[in-house]
Amino acid sequence: MTRGPQTQADASVSPGHPLFEIIDDAYRTFDSPKPGSTGVCERCCMDAAIEDDFFNPPIRRLPLAYVQDWYCAAYDPEKGVPKETWVYLLPRILEILAAGEEPANVGTEIVLSRFQTGRPENWTSEEWKVLDRFQRRYLAREIQSGIIQLDDVICMFYLAGWDLEDLLDQVSSTPDAVLAERLWQDWCKGRCPGDGRIWTTAFWKSPGNSLVFEFYTSQALYDRMAACALAHDTPPELAAKASAVVCVIEASR
Repeated sequence: MTRGPQTQADASVSPGHPLFEIIDDAYRTFDSPKPGSTGVCERCCMDAAIEDDFFNPPIRRLPLAYVQDWYCAAYDPEKGVPKETWVYLLPRILEILAAGEEPANVGTEIVLSRFQTGRPENWTSEEWKVLDRFQRRYLAREIQSGIIQLDDVICMFYLAGWDLEDLLDQVSSTPDAVLAERLWQDWCKGRCPGDGRIWTTAFWKSPGNSLVFEFYTSQALYDRMAACALAHDTPPELAAKASAVVCVIEASR
């Protein structure tokens, strides 16, 4: 039996959300006709009822479950999905990310790579302004308070075509105290003292995997975390976390 349209407003952001204005701009800027196809394997990978109903809900109401099912479907990784399909879905995908949900159950890292989203030449100047703003604001938010591993977020943007050096520069611009807290969360939390380790996702592709590990084990990051741990005005709890991060960097070299 084919289910009717599913239009629940799940995984959405409302006025007052820190990324609401960017998401609203994305819907306006990428507004486009519904494409002729899902751009993925047809009559095979997707749930048949979802595939039949996929383009019926308005794009702002496209259910999270539909998007997640779409990501489970195969596509040609050499060609990517058609641009008309990607442009249509992109604002909704960005909104789901902004809402703190995972558009793809297989991993956040691959969410933006079905089309080379991070290549400015693929977009008009207005489209790129929206994407660039989203990338910077989303990464900054994830450093501050994200629940996804930071490395996964960096990898997501890298696989989508964003420049890794620029991404790491954005991470480096984070205040020492904030960065120490974030790295401790990813590398040390829940582990016995001395058992922390640098987290890197298995989704990295060369040379990104080597470059990001060099960043995590760099003398510059080590010195910053050590200074944070030893500063007289660092709260004791944060000093202990920064010290644990220092130990992880030292042990990983």
